[in-house]
Amino acid sequence: MSFLQKLKRDLLIELRSKQLSVQVFGTSERVDLSPYIAIEDTKNNVLAVGDKAKYLSGSNITVLNPFDHKRSFVGDFSCAEKVLQYAVREVLGHNKFVLSPRIVMHQLEKVDGGLTDIEERVLKELAMGAGAREVLVHHNQARINAQKTSYVAFKKQLSS
Repeated sequence: MSFLQKLKRDLLIELRSKQLSVQVFGTSERVDLSPYIAIEDTKNNVLAVGDKAKYLSGSNITVLNPFDHKRSFVGDFSCAEKVLQYAVREVLGHNKFVLSPRIVMHQLEKVDGGLTDIEERVLKELAMGAGAREVLVHHNQARINAQKTSYVAFKKQLSS
């Protein structure tokens, strides 16, 4: 992988209520985590994300899964955004010189009948809040093999 390719990363984010997966297109790099977030009530600080957050407890700690709601997929937008920010940083590293990624968002649950315009907008805005410079939303149920395809190839496939 060239130096420039290390700075430019394209990501696939697959969302389920119990697992979040962030993969770098064209590589085997991947981060899987439980989409839980622990927040300190008094200061609204994020204490932990993932399995670490799931098991935190305390009188001033709220633990929630922003992707687990009865009626819609995203139940808490700001917490979902923070979980995605964390996951993207984990897969890209904390290098300040990495360019903002292009991201494909793929919601794998609660998609019967397709996504509404509002649901698609929520996914796009979550990705932008996580640092994306460009976002595509995958509407199909078929999984994407991020190791064997690229963002550009996926984008061409969408437009054809």
